[in-house]
Amino acid sequence: MTSSYRVVSLTVALCAAVALCAPIGAQSKTASQFYMDYRTAFDKAAKIDDVLPYMSKQRADQVAATPADERAKMFEMIKMMGAITDVMILKEAKTAEGATLTVEALDPDKKKTTGTVKVIKEGGAWKLDGESWSSSS
Repeated sequence: MTSSYRVVSLTVALCAAVALCAPIGAQSKTASQFYMDYRTAFDKAAKIDDVLPYMSKQRADQVAATPADERAKMFEMIKMMGAITDVMILKEAKTAEGATLTVEALDPDKKKTTGTVKVIKEGGAWKLDGESWSSSS
């Protein structure tokens, strides 16, 4: 075996191992870790398309059903309603479809708010299926 053949074989084997391990690492995230990734993407998002990959099929279908010329206004309202900071996940409870998260955060007035977040598994990936928030005043 020549040394260049060994290098090529080793390179191919290494690339195959990385390709196989990458999806496993992504799947090993918890629902809580997924939600925190979603919050980061949501906070940076400039349009609804930026967060569609995080949404369940049902929620993505709702967005698709919204007339294209109304989506920007809809997203503006979603961004206003979702303007929270200091997000902290208090509890992650497994469900048949995925998990329900109990979350605490600060609203735009810096008042404590609590939320319930439904995260489901679709095609082996976590997806956001719903959020509800209420003030703790």
